[in-house]
Amino acid sequence: MERPQVYCQNCRTPNSLRETHCRECGTRLLLVVFPQSLQYDTNHVPSFYEDHLLERVSLLELRLVQMSESLRIAMDIIRDQGKIVKENQQQVKHLRKKLGLGAEPEKSPVTRKKSPKKKEKTPPVREILAEHDAPNAGLFTKIIDEGVRLLKQHDEKEAFRMLERAVLLSPRNVPLLLFVGINYFFADNFAPAGKHLEQVLAIAPDRSEARLLLGTIAADEGDTEKARRLLSIHAESEKTAGVVNFIWGMTAAYDANWTESLAAFKLALEHGETSELHYLIGCSLFQLGDRAAALRHFQKAISIDRKYSDAWFMQAVIYHAQNDFEREGNMLRNTGEHLENGAQCFEFLQKGQIDFETALPFRHFKQKNARILTGGARRLALFVENLLAAAIE
Repeated sequence: MERPQVYCQNCRTPNSLRETHCRECGTRLLLVVFPQSLQYDTNHVPSFYEDHLLERVSLLELRLVQMSESLRIAMDIIRDQGKIVKENQQQVKHLRKKLGLGAEPEKSPVTRKKSPKKKEKTPPVREILAEHDAPNAGLFTKIIDEGVRLLKQHDEKEAFRMLERAVLLSPRNVPLLLFVGINYFFADNFAPAGKHLEQVLAIAPDRSEARLLLGTIAADEGDTEKARRLLSIHAESEKTAGVVNFIWGMTAAYDANWTESLAAFKLALEHGETSELHYLIGCSLFQLGDRAAALRHFQKAISIDRKYSDAWFMQAVIYHAQNDFEREGNMLRNTGEHLENGAQCFEFLQKGQIDFETALPFRHFKQKNARILTGGARRLALFVENLLAAAIE
């Protein structure tokens, strides 16, 4: 005959009925049963059982005190709010009487219709709730609503804690896993983002958003083979081709394949002209030695956005190499006037260093564990983030 086991409330390790403490972690077991030899002996009550009962009663008393205190506070709040509402109603009635508008018809709180905004959920939340077929639906809904509310308040730490609880309740909920993965991604938490997005692809391989973001994470980490495998299909789509070609341009630059990098950036430019893409094309041409063409693209970048300090600085680098010190000085002054937060040129302006062979957006590739897409200028990191946000919306 099998002997039943007692599971530790702390580490879930099975223990025999004879044990009072967990053999794994030493926690006192809350569920204590008489040994088999004493089940017919009514005169003997072991001391450890009495201690256990006292411990349980003490815990229950403490919990009851906490609950009663919470209820008392809640009742005080409700009572105060009721007084405020009643006073407001009296003031409104008095005002309407003074204005000769008559009494306002009272509405029954039972029949009053709720606002449509309160009844409707945002589309991802509706999908998440529809996919949840496990028990505890009420608890699950509250956790999702709380997580979404915290995200809107930018309390990401608490929001992700709530959403992770929701994932435990609904582990195969594809819309939930995708929602959590996307929010982790745009919070720059790539490790948990990748974990959730991998789960999405394992359950639903056709979810293109997960494939696109996973490919971006792989490219950022330097795994170009995985990135190409995941992103190849997106290069054919009008909606995602721009960001994919940008990523391929950066990964080609990481491999010092400047011709391929230039071609990829030019393909990305066909899907939308931006100062960032002209800047990157100019930097690729700089690496190929075509300084005149590089200058033209830097100037185009400046014509679109005059506050692009890195583009100003790269022009100064070229003029310095051409010994055109007057124009170099003009470019450096413009760089200082339009210096952006997170610009890569700031470091070299401080050092007074302007003579180098590697263009600014590719210099961080030499660092250990370099982040290809997000490890350089803050402007380019935000640029790829905006491209991805537009691609998956």
